[in-house]
Amino acid sequence: MKRLLFVLVLTGVLGTTSAQQFVLRTYLEKTKISVKTGSSFGVENRYGWEYGGFYQQSLLMESFLGNEEKTNLPRFYEKEFYGMYFAAPVIVSSGIVLKAQVRTGVSNGANFVITPSLLADYKPSRHIRFGVGLGSRAFRPTMQGSLSIIL
Repeated sequence: MKRLLFVLVLTGVLGTTSAQQFVLRTYLEKTKISVKTGSSFGVENRYGWEYGGFYQQSLLMESFLGNEEKTNLPRFYEKEFYGMYFAAPVIVSSGIVLKAQVRTGVSNGANFVITPSLLADYKPSRHIRFGVGLGSRAFRPTMQGSLSIIL
């Protein structure tokens, strides 16, 4: 948790020199194994590039699973994932933005992971965005839904 706080503070301090706005996002990501929930905090500059830090964890709680369900789980699965991300605009139109995003960080405190994705945001107002996305994790597709607040 200290690492995440450090990444967020560092991102905020470094990003304020070129950023026009802060982006606070909460999201759900569906992978083959489980649903994960996450939060990210970043800055978006005037060109639409976004940089920041994120933290996500699995909603799968082993303590509530039966013995049969536990044996069906892979030996190693992602319980938490945190790190940094950046997103570059691909298509920008009035109200809709398509971005290519790359997240990189540490999974379960031991494994280095890089996850690419395409995210589409719909902006009904200046301060709120709804998003959907498709990504890849271990060469398998993932789906993501998000809500962003622009500060």
